[in-house]
Amino acid sequence: MGLQFTGNKYKYIGSQDIVDTDDKYINELERQVEDSMDIWKLTNEIIYGGGGYIVELCKLKQENRALKAELHLIRKFLEKAKRMTNERFE
Repeated sequence: MGLQFTGNKYKYIGSQDIVDTDDKYINELERQVEDSMDIWKLTNEIIYGGGGYIVELCKLKQENRALKAELHLIRKFLEKAKRMTNERFE
């Protein structure tokens, strides 16, 4: 018999709870599957989904680029206006 860290006779048990019957073993495996499904949902819907973090981050980056371009045009216009007013009053 191999090394067992949990002391359980059943394989694939991730908790320290004592699993000594087949019913408890099945319940423990179902719990592990449900945990995996929750992690899958978190990864797919919340992070990568339609309104997820990645999508929002891309939108913010695009908005940032547009605002930088607009700021550049405003600065260019202001410099031109300063030059025109300075030339008139000299």
